[in-house]
Amino acid sequence: MANPDINTITPMTGRMMTESGEIVNIAELMAYIAGGAGDVKPSNYLYVGKNGNDTTGDGSANLPYLTIGKAFTVATAGTTVFCWPGTYTENLTFKAGVSLTAPVKFAVYVTGNHTANFSGTMVVENVILQSTTGVTLTFSGTGSQNFQLLGSSVNSGSGDAINWTNTNAASKIYFEDGTCNVTTSGATARCFYSTTGAAGSLIANRVSFKLNNYDNVCLGIGGAISFTHTSDAVNGQMVIANTASLTSALCTHTTATTPVLTTTSSGMTTFLDCIDISTATPIITGAGAFSYSAIILPSTGAGSNSTLNGGIGSICLQMAPLKIRPGTLKPVAQDGLLEYDGTHLYFTIGATRTSIL
Repeated sequence: MANPDINTITPMTGRMMTESGEIVNIAELMAYIAGGAGDVKPSNYLYVGKNGNDTTGDGSANLPYLTIGKAFTVATAGTTVFCWPGTYTENLTFKAGVSLTAPVKFAVYVTGNHTANFSGTMVVENVILQSTTGVTLTFSGTGSQNFQLLGSSVNSGSGDAINWTNTNAASKIYFEDGTCNVTTSGATARCFYSTTGAAGSLIANRVSFKLNNYDNVCLGIGGAISFTHTSDAVNGQMVIANTASLTSALCTHTTATTPVLTTTSSGMTTFLDCIDISTATPIITGAGAFSYSAIILPSTGAGSNSTLNGGIGSICLQMAPLKIRPGTLKPVAQDGLLEYDGTHLYFTIGATRTSIL
């Protein structure tokens, strides 16, 4: 027997019994569903799709909104905005307590200049934030912000990918399993930049930071920012200033001809089990505080004349024996600092530097 034509099927009539024993009129049930009662619209979800409509849509799966901005306007704290795959061109203003998610990675792209300026928590999952010009993500204001980027990326065409001006020391960005790229880098086009008055912390785990020109500044970390990066790569210079600090562990740092690190910060910069690649000599420089353990410098001659900690050799794996290379004493003595100027060995307790040999 041939399959019936759905357009010629006579609607069911009569009654049916539910699992609970309730008698339901089939015709009334079908009319109820046809009227929209069966729309998927959990109370804490709003849907956005390229086939949506901001005027006639209601944020349900059947009648999604067209733009993420519309969903953000409607959303209240505790709402998740679910975005169907596609490229959305709009400037987002993120909202505390409202999450943005996509069903799979690398399927939702939001092109525009986006702003995080709120107090509270915001989660972005499986979404690519990008811009063609200007800053992609501006992290601003004075509120305590907890902004989480999970399986997401922040990429820029010709401006900063992340520009941090927020001044609240409790603010943080947690960035996991993503990328941060700039395709046309320069003086105002870096993967990350924080201003002198900025405060807070950024934790990046399994995130790569990459410029098109490795000799430009990739991470410009200033103010009182604490920046922690684990298990990936930085392709471009790192410049640390003011009281900012950087901890980089299990990472590869690459430039072409410029130092991978320049620090003038009084905050500590620490490399743990990192690979530093450059033809620059010195490969690590500045007058700031620096410590390291197990750095590999594969480039020929690299690092032999580093100006931090008296210089580091071409490969540093063993913790003993310890060899201190001669160098210029730091302008400001720091508690616990051991220095060798080629003639005498000095140790500082508190703010007092003493010649011990």
